[in-house]
Amino acid sequence: MLKGLLLALASIVFLLWIEQGIEVSYIWKTMAKVILFLVIPLILFRKTKLTFLEIKRTDRTSLRIALFSGLAVMFVIIAAFIVLMPSIDIDSLLLDLIERAGVTAIVFPIVALYILIGNSLLEEFFFRGLLPSFFKNKFARLLLPSLLFAIYHVAIFLPWFSLPILLLAVAGLWIGGFIFQLANERSGTILPSWIIHMFADIGVLLVGVYIFYFH
Repeated sequence: MLKGLLLALASIVFLLWIEQGIEVSYIWKTMAKVILFLVIPLILFRKTKLTFLEIKRTDRTSLRIALFSGLAVMFVIIAAFIVLMPSIDIDSLLLDLIERAGVTAIVFPIVALYILIGNSLLEEFFFRGLLPSFFKNKFARLLLPSLLFAIYHVAIFLPWFSLPILLLAVAGLWIGGFIFQLANERSGTILPSWIIHMFADIGVLLVGVYIFYFH
């Protein structure tokens, strides 16, 4: 458990430094994330049986719950953006995406496809698969990986929002991560949370479509 928590904390701090401390393109940030969230864990825990990847064991009830939960999360994200839009500096957000991350309207569809499938699976593997496997206590398994998941996203949101909205976003991510993990408890696989995560990303990406092409 300790090794897993130290790995998670070190990875989050390192990614925060990459996001805010140095100026690199999105592809380099993605490569760093793959190394920290996938390659290094597979090396360090190569003897660990990754039962959470046995998605064929996922029962239909869990899948139905994931589908409806995912749709609900997607609509909540879109509604939250609409409500909070007057408080968000969209021009600064767009400028930051272009200048700091190198994400433009031209490359956005490619980035969006990666976020929807690749990035969501990568985060589910790390935050909903590997980290929860270190905790035998259900309460800790539901709350701690979800909290680390929320803190990790501070690195992305930090320059975009004011402090109240940032705290609201982190709280929402913590609750979302809790829901993601709860969806996996029945089957013990990451497929339900991955489905919900992809729907959540669809909501975020639809906001991105508005920002890049209609704002």
